[in-house]
Amino acid sequence: MENQSIGYMEIEQLDSRSLKKEARRLRVMNTRSYRLMSKLTQLMDKYYVDPILGLMPGGWGDTISAVMIVPFVWFSLFVVKSVPLTLAVIYNALKDIVMGLIPFFVGDILDVFSHSYVRNMALIQGFIDDDRSVVREVNRKSWFFAGAILLCIAIIVLLIKLTVVLISSLFS
Repeated sequence: MENQSIGYMEIEQLDSRSLKKEARRLRVMNTRSYRLMSKLTQLMDKYYVDPILGLMPGGWGDTISAVMIVPFVWFSLFVVKSVPLTLAVIYNALKDIVMGLIPFFVGDILDVFSHSYVRNMALIQGFIDDDRSVVREVNRKSWFFAGAILLCIAIIVLLIKLTVVLISSLFS
């Protein structure tokens, strides 16, 4: 009889934990920042505003796209509280910026197929839902993301310098 009561207590503890986890999940998904990220994802990738912004001259569109990623970074760092997830979000955003900076509209064409906002939202959703495969994969690749972020920054600097050289050679 004593073994049965222990089993019931374990079940009650599991139910309590899963109820708390579900309550936290719903609370997080009802935040203003989560709703903002959902709308940005839809706007930027599903309605292709991100590639359209890339057509703006002088890199202004890519700058605006980069600013739009701030809620994702903030949410992953301060709400989900995961540094590896934050690194993955930043990497996806920088990779999108690198593609957008490729000159002669090649980057703008690639940007149509690069859905960094959708990828970032899926990663964040995986962490909110406690999807073990997503969490494990992001955590496993955290050092890769850190190195890739540095590489993306270097490539962005080089692409900006290339753009400046191309523009100055056109006007001189």
